[in-house]
Amino acid sequence: MANPRQYAHFIAVLEQGTLLGAAQMVNLSQPALSKSILTLEDEYGVKLFDRHPRGLMPTVYGQALEHHARRILFDIEQSKHDLTALESGSSGRVRIGVGQALIKFVEDALVELETDFPDANHTVITSYAEGLRLALQENRVDVVLGMVNRLVDDEEFETTIVANDHIVGLCHQSHPLAGLEVSLEQLRGQDWVVPERGEVVRSALEAFYLLNREPLPRFKVVTNIPDVVGRFVRDFNLLSLSPSGSFYEYQNFGVASFEIKNFQFERQIGLVRRAGVAVNPLSAAFEAILRKTLKDAFEHPIDTTQHLP
Repeated sequence: MANPRQYAHFIAVLEQGTLLGAAQMVNLSQPALSKSILTLEDEYGVKLFDRHPRGLMPTVYGQALEHHARRILFDIEQSKHDLTALESGSSGRVRIGVGQALIKFVEDALVELETDFPDANHTVITSYAEGLRLALQENRVDVVLGMVNRLVDDEEFETTIVANDHIVGLCHQSHPLAGLEVSLEQLRGQDWVVPERGEVVRSALEAFYLLNREPLPRFKVVTNIPDVVGRFVRDFNLLSLSPSGSFYEYQNFGVASFEIKNFQFERQIGLVRRAGVAVNPLSAAFEAILRKTLKDAFEHPIDTTQHLP
């Protein structure tokens, strides 16, 4: 069975591109390193590298193994950190991934957790849907808080829905559509600022237009950055969309909402873990606080029908 040193040797060859450079990197002789790689190839029954004039290049099998090898090595290092933390009297570490629009809720939950577990350590990363999914797969985080519309039925993960909110139109308070329920006909000719392809809000808008056999509107600006969205809505009278629970992100831009007739899409917010992985007590405590934080927030949401200053 392959051991961690062989995976480390594999990564060294992958990064250096030559046996000489990799051998120096791992402080091993070239023959010993070559034997280690051959043993790993025998273990998998495939060739991991091809020889070229400029050095070694990973085969398709080597490229596929890289993801797993890095994850294995990361897990080993993380286990050392976790056990060292326990030995030193720390309560352990909570590792969280969170979508940009939900950072506020994680921040509030961590502040409360710190009161009960002052010796705990925290790791928080933020990304968008695909980046958070990858972080879970690579075991860089224990739990993700984000929009989970696309993960609910994925057997690789265990997903708990903690809140739902509907998606509203976003415009400046001076816009003629502010506060109204509007038809697709009224939206014709309007320019939009939208998130990148694959994000739930944009996918919902595109699906709505396609279901109604309407050509997609002009996406003048594509960005996942709330401040950029807010500025283009305010300064250039573009339209956008926002989950009602994230409306607060635009409160400094004089925004108002509008409803699109028959637009029934909702954002599902949930906690996601890798399937079959045990939850440690500290993570369980954090998740309980986070669920309460979200429940309180979504039971008393911002009234998006009112213009914000």
